[in-house]
Amino acid sequence: MKRNLLLLIFLLFSTSMFAQSIRGKITDGNKEAVAGATVIAEGTNVASITDALGNYTLNNLKPGKYKIKVSLLGYRTIFKVVELGMQNASFNFNLAEESKNLQDVVVVGYGTKLRREVTGSIASLNAKELNDLPVPSFESALQGKLPGVQVTTGSGIAGSAAVIRIRGIASISAGGDPLYVIDGIPITQDYFLRGNSGAANNNPLAAINPDDIESIDILKDAAANAIYGSRGSNGVVLITTKRAKKGTNVSYTGSVGTSQPTALPNMLNNEQFLQLYQEAYENDGGVGLAPLPNNISWDDARKTNTDWVDLTTRTGIKQSHNVGVSRGGKNFSILGNISYGKNESFLVGNSYDRTSFRINGDARPTKDLKLGFSTSLSSGINNRVNTAWAGGLGSAMSTALPIFPVYNPDGSFFTGGDNPVRTQELKRWRSQEYRSINGINAEYSINDRLSVNANANLDYMTINDDEYSPKELILSNHAGSANRNEVNTRNYNYFFQLNYDVKLSAGHKLKAMGGYEFQKSRSFFRNKFANGMTGGFYEPDAKVDDSLYTYNESLTTSNEWKFNSYFTRLSYSYNNKLFLEGTLRADGSSRFGENVRVGIFPGVSVGWLLTEESFMQAFPSVSLLKLKASYGKSGNANISETARFAQYGVSPNGYNGQTIRYPLQIGNPNLKWETSLTSNFGVDLGLFRDRITITAEYYNRNTTGVLMDLALPTSTGYSGYYGNVGEINNRGFEFSLTSRNIDRDFKWTTQFNIARNRNEILSIGPFSEDAVSGGTNDTRVVVGQPVGTNFLVRFSRIDPATGRPIYLDINGNETYTWDPANRVAVGSVLPDAVGGITNSFSYKNWDLSVLVNFVLGGDIYESSAKRQLGVVTNWNMRSDIFDRWQKPGDVAAFPRLTLETSTYGSGTPWINTTMWLHDGTFARLRNVTLAYRVPRKTLDKLKIQSARVAFIGTNLLTFTKYPGLDPEIARDFENATDRNMSPNITYLTPPQEKTFTLQLSVTF
Repeated sequence: MKRNLLLLIFLLFSTSMFAQSIRGKITDGNKEAVAGATVIAEGTNVASITDALGNYTLNNLKPGKYKIKVSLLGYRTIFKVVELGMQNASFNFNLAEESKNLQDVVVVGYGTKLRREVTGSIASLNAKELNDLPVPSFESALQGKLPGVQVTTGSGIAGSAAVIRIRGIASISAGGDPLYVIDGIPITQDYFLRGNSGAANNNPLAAINPDDIESIDILKDAAANAIYGSRGSNGVVLITTKRAKKGTNVSYTGSVGTSQPTALPNMLNNEQFLQLYQEAYENDGGVGLAPLPNNISWDDARKTNTDWVDLTTRTGIKQSHNVGVSRGGKNFSILGNISYGKNESFLVGNSYDRTSFRINGDARPTKDLKLGFSTSLSSGINNRVNTAWAGGLGSAMSTALPIFPVYNPDGSFFTGGDNPVRTQELKRWRSQEYRSINGINAEYSINDRLSVNANANLDYMTINDDEYSPKELILSNHAGSANRNEVNTRNYNYFFQLNYDVKLSAGHKLKAMGGYEFQKSRSFFRNKFANGMTGGFYEPDAKVDDSLYTYNESLTTSNEWKFNSYFTRLSYSYNNKLFLEGTLRADGSSRFGENVRVGIFPGVSVGWLLTEESFMQAFPSVSLLKLKASYGKSGNANISETARFAQYGVSPNGYNGQTIRYPLQIGNPNLKWETSLTSNFGVDLGLFRDRITITAEYYNRNTTGVLMDLALPTSTGYSGYYGNVGEINNRGFEFSLTSRNIDRDFKWTTQFNIARNRNEILSIGPFSEDAVSGGTNDTRVVVGQPVGTNFLVRFSRIDPATGRPIYLDINGNETYTWDPANRVAVGSVLPDAVGGITNSFSYKNWDLSVLVNFVLGGDIYESSAKRQLGVVTNWNMRSDIFDRWQKPGDVAAFPRLTLETSTYGSGTPWINTTMWLHDGTFARLRNVTLAYRVPRKTLDKLKIQSARVAFIGTNLLTFTKYPGLDPEIARDFENATDRNMSPNITYLTPPQEKTFTLQLSVTF
């Protein structure tokens, strides 16, 4: 008995001798206690979680050395080797905050995730970066800020559309723009609902209020956008609108500003025009005074000197006002925004007025059920004018000659030649868009692991495009003519998804999501036309002359398309440092042939957060190091609903006076979506506690089955058909850097990004370069070249002896003959690199931000210059023409003046050659914002939460050698093919606008 008692005492003593504890406290950078941190002695099963005071205890450890790991989401994991002796030991640890980039919440398809978990390529922009840049439409605010996202801002026309290309262009006859999704709704985004009337396309994004937007996330690689399947290959733009935060807030943001052109054309005055016109006449052998265009007399021409550019441009006035009210509570929150903006451009008579209203609400009736809704209603009124080739400033740069007067001696408008002032004064043209984007959602948590989410959405849009021409304009006896084109589009969308979140074991997490989605869109087109009216259909005081009134109305058959889809995503993480993700979507689309309605689009990606590994403790200056790679398949289904059908035309007075039907397009039951296979490799790096952060990515996207609207030989009896015949490759490199150069009372931060994309057509099947044409601009599909390559006869020089232009034949030999058979692929339709640099400064209550965006390389084809600087015709010319050949021996930029079109080697005055192809490199001072934040003491006295006053300037300076108006071109396009293949073509395109804006923001 005594022996057993001694043995028990010995065992207890030995246990206490050989089983010790490690205790301590975990604090953060501010020496505050950190609760909830996990502390593990690696190689053992001993772990602890810190309490509210930051204390931890690791019990039952034998003496020896241990590697202690301390981790908590939001802080950088630390490792430390400690030695435990024969007694309990105490070790304290200090956690440094994790890279802030990793803590950001990123919107992904059908959900959100922390940036640390992102394995694909996603670029983001917040509300402040959007609202500090007054732009015609919100998408222009992305310019120069995100790597791999090339934004060409719409021209100076109010409400004009930008062209956005994400990692190049992989489409030819299908839409090349990204998919836009607002609060989960893939919205209507057709740029050709109104065609190309007045040399301006419809902008489906203009009615969206930028003040409603909380953030924009752009999915760039297939791992990110494969979740959108057959519509994700050109990238996906996810827009999240604002929702109420805790408390009650009332805010107001207002601005007023001016709009001016970044440049104006240097057109000839009357004396200069008459001098050069007479010179051309005499060069052709004419004697005496030349007969002037439109039979204008020389006396009248000498007395008339009209500055049409001055008469068609002005200083536009801009203003906007936005009021927001939000209330956020525990179980219910609601936000309302109402906004009004009047955006006058520098074109006389042109403005875009937008009124919008939004309500977003969230409720939690029970702890397991969350409800939400979003609704917006906007009205966009576009007071339109003719522009570019259709008139206005375009006329001032072309057929409106300085020898034409505005008015006749009796005060009536001059009608003996182009008179854009007459048109802008008499014609009334208004396009009104009503748009409502609505969504409701419900999320129910079945348990702590499983939840179900349901969403139903409607995007409704109607456009009424009204024109009225009085009898004075159309020179008719009837009162006037009114025309209305109506477009009505209803876009329905609903989806259901299940979310499963489970911890498999210590350090292992698994999230699974699966869902079903259905979308249907239907558009109606109607035209109304009436003679004998004194006003347009939209004018309440319009009258009808019964004796002259005629009315016609037509309804075009509606267009309809549907998508039926299933999708899933599986995400796995290990110890918050290794991340794996797989996505899969099955899409069925009514746009494609009956034999290939369904496509499967998978994606897989991996990310490794190396700074969570113990060996990175040897590199304390590295605050973030993450590697990621992805591979996936996505598609493009953005084509006409009728592309797969056989089409026929009808002629009511055909053969022998009978109605006939004739073939136009061959049907294709095997037509399917374009397919892109994309690989992506990236690294995220943070140095010196994120004083410097760097992201670098390389991608390779190969697109097969490229959709082409192909021209067929007339011998086939058809004009064309849609087929999957092409292959295109895009590959490139993206780099972005953010540096906090000075971080004291005075702060200076630099953000820089640059992207290089190489675009190449690998195949066009058995077809020739002329199988697909980029409008009238001689851009073609050429194997080995980028999409939309300029296909031109090469210009060599001006012959000093004769003043004639000399061209190069197909073999590079000089010739005086212009022959389309000598066309070759020339120039580079796409830039070598694009990017931007932003420098932000702050001191006390002052902030200054300066953004410069740039484009390196890429050629611009100035299509209108061949009439302004070529053969002398009924067009006015630019003063550049003074560098012309006049006598033998002259070395000149432009040839001998002539009125004879055959002199240049062709029967037309508008020959396409490389003479009009120029380097499009430029750098632009895109934005300067100087802001003052009202001090806290003043705000407290006024009982205001915050107030800010800002002065904003856009497009202030442009540095370029391009001789035309503006090197940034987003002109009018005829169709999707034209938009993809001719982005570098300008034809009397208005320049960008330069704006100065004063902005006030107040929150109560």
